[in-house]
Amino acid sequence: MKKILGRFKSAFLRRFYLRRFQGALGERGKAPRRLIAYLPTAQQGWILDFLWKDLCKELALFDGLVSGIASGPEDLWRQCQGQDVMVVAMGLKHLNELIEMGFPPYRIVYYHTHVRLGLVIKKLDLLHGVLVLNGFERELIAMRKVDRDRIHLFPAGYDDKLFHSREPELKRTIDVLFVGRYRHGKDGYYHQRKRYGFQVELANRLCECGLSVAFLGGDWSCCEYDLDSRVKIFQIPHSCYPEIYRDSRAVCSVAGQEGGPVSFLEGMASGCLVVSAPTGFVTDLMPSKVACWTLPLTESSRTWANTICEILRDNDGLDANQEERRSAYLKAARFSELALQLVELCWPNG
Repeated sequence: MKKILGRFKSAFLRRFYLRRFQGALGERGKAPRRLIAYLPTAQQGWILDFLWKDLCKELALFDGLVSGIASGPEDLWRQCQGQDVMVVAMGLKHLNELIEMGFPPYRIVYYHTHVRLGLVIKKLDLLHGVLVLNGFERELIAMRKVDRDRIHLFPAGYDDKLFHSREPELKRTIDVLFVGRYRHGKDGYYHQRKRYGFQVELANRLCECGLSVAFLGGDWSCCEYDLDSRVKIFQIPHSCYPEIYRDSRAVCSVAGQEGGPVSFLEGMASGCLVVSAPTGFVTDLMPSKVACWTLPLTESSRTWANTICEILRDNDGLDANQEERRSAYLKAARFSELALQLVELCWPNG
């Protein structure tokens, strides 16, 4: 009985807040346009927050369009007053919050970062659109009977004004670069997905092979694994990342499941060789054609280390064909291109 009453109350509140939002929103296609990312305060300061702020710099160039962030239901309601609002749900948890608070699903674009096993995605058939980072994720969403016309490849994203290669004759002093912040808590979901323990084990082996290894990202001082003291740690603002990339021969990602990662795009744009597990952006490419390599998740850190040493020994850099193919892929991942794609998706009639 209690469960039934709870569902009734939840449904009643959704209808109440739906009418409240509908009363506040301006007419579709006629009121001033506003594009909002729904990202509660607790999630700000992480990668999705940074990506959205970079997109907002490009969105600011569109006439008559305001963009920003809503950190909660009341904040979102205030920003809806008389506006033609479209909301980007920055992750599954935030999509569910928007649905529960009664925000109209047809005004929501869901940003699907990567698959999570066993979690329900609500109202997919009613959403305005779904953004996916790679082709594999697109197929998974399509399996949920979502019209393919509403699934959009959105390989977010990198700033091509910041990330670019250096002169080939200049020596790169870092052999292998790992990018990403550390998150405390060995037993957490994040540790399983990012495989921090394997990353540290691999970095230590690479140091033993005589290679120069670096970690680029915050909070590695809290690392709970025995990291070799020879591994350089860079905890610097993102605006300073290009200098580290351009001084690195290879970028390596060991994560077991990714939508991207962003470091893959930034590393490619910076002229680095890229080594990755077979997940994320790399699955949309023919690796050998763009100086990328995938290594099996089932292989040991010793095999990964030996293979990376071989890659570095046999490859000084990219050839002209590899650079050309990379450029073609990276064009669609520029923030300027993604901003245009998002505006055209939300307001297809201009």
